[in-house]
Amino acid sequence: MFLRSKIALGVVSIMAACLLTAGVSSAEPRPHEVPPPVSGRTLTVGPDGEYPTVQAAADVARPGDNVQIAAGVHTGGLTIKTSGAPGEYITFHGEGGTAVITGQGGSQGLLALGSHSWLRFHNLTFAGSRGFGAYASGAHNLVFQDFGIDGSRDGGLVLLNTSDVLVDGCEIQRTNGRGTSADHEALTLGHGSRDVEVKHCRVHDNGEEGIDVKYTDNARVSIHDNVSSNNRGPNIYVDSSSDVEIYNNVAVGTKNETKSGIALAVEDVSESRELRNVEVYNNVSYGNAQAGLSFWVESSGTMSDVRIVNNTFHDNAEGSIAVYGGDFEGTNLLRNNIFAEGPVSHDDFVIDHNISGDPGFAAPDAGDFHLRPGSTRAVDQGSADSAPAFDLDNKPRPAGAGHDIGAYEQ
Repeated sequence: MFLRSKIALGVVSIMAACLLTAGVSSAEPRPHEVPPPVSGRTLTVGPDGEYPTVQAAADVARPGDNVQIAAGVHTGGLTIKTSGAPGEYITFHGEGGTAVITGQGGSQGLLALGSHSWLRFHNLTFAGSRGFGAYASGAHNLVFQDFGIDGSRDGGLVLLNTSDVLVDGCEIQRTNGRGTSADHEALTLGHGSRDVEVKHCRVHDNGEEGIDVKYTDNARVSIHDNVSSNNRGPNIYVDSSSDVEIYNNVAVGTKNETKSGIALAVEDVSESRELRNVEVYNNVSYGNAQAGLSFWVESSGTMSDVRIVNNTFHDNAEGSIAVYGGDFEGTNLLRNNIFAEGPVSHDDFVIDHNISGDPGFAAPDAGDFHLRPGSTRAVDQGSADSAPAFDLDNKPRPAGAGHDIGAYEQ
């Protein structure tokens, strides 16, 4: 069984602290270049534009068009009625600053994508939905860059049975206003969503889970270089899915005492009752109201081939790792981790090259878990076997005579 340390949750300024962590920038998301319209047509929206509303321009947009939306607030929401085509995305983008789109929203989303595909969204925020922020089901080939959801009563960005998606530089906040009765989560990748990459996002202060992958076998999802913080929790959640990578993230400050920073689970809603081939590496999970990482099975289910490598756990109220039910099969691994709350053991895991306690963090109270010079317990003490080729700062591993233990290479 795991040895769980009871450590009081002492992290207060959560966003300020986690954004100080080098490896996840505190700056605004990097600007992205808007590709020129393939069709040659740019449809303009705003006081000096040819269309009075975003919806009016969207209704006439065709594959290859760009819809250029003036910075400021635009009412009425956006319902997509036309798909782009291979190599001919329809691109919606804010010009001169962020374009904020408000409206009623509802069961189809304030941004209602339906099954429409080959679409790009740049520098746009959808705010104040009475239902979902943005919702797609059965879509494919979608790009969300410098994209925001600010306030929704149900989930924020919800992608169901949707494939080939890039979410890059998003900010999702204040979703799930209905609390535990809300549908879906802040950022939901579910029910058959595959080939999705989520990176450089800030997902914070939401009423349910932060980033959630669920009910998808062969998901081929990667979640990396994000800060997920101050959510009810878990901050990052994988439920009954396979082929998922979670790396180079900061997960901090879950609010609910039953919610960990990162959670792997099998819920009863799942048909497969299986979680398989999940890799968790180079993450920092700290100051959460439950464990740093938890395994939870609601009633029955199997977890197999789970690899937890080169992570740093600190000051989580229920210890670094907690296991709540379920059966383990295959090869499961705990290696090169810093368990600051205390030692971890479990009969169904290969466990080696981990250390407990503080090995010499630079400034843990400020959310900086780099290793100080002279940290002999962690520097060059890790195993090269199954270790990632880079660290949370995206610096190459190893930097010295051997691999360092924890999320950062000195």
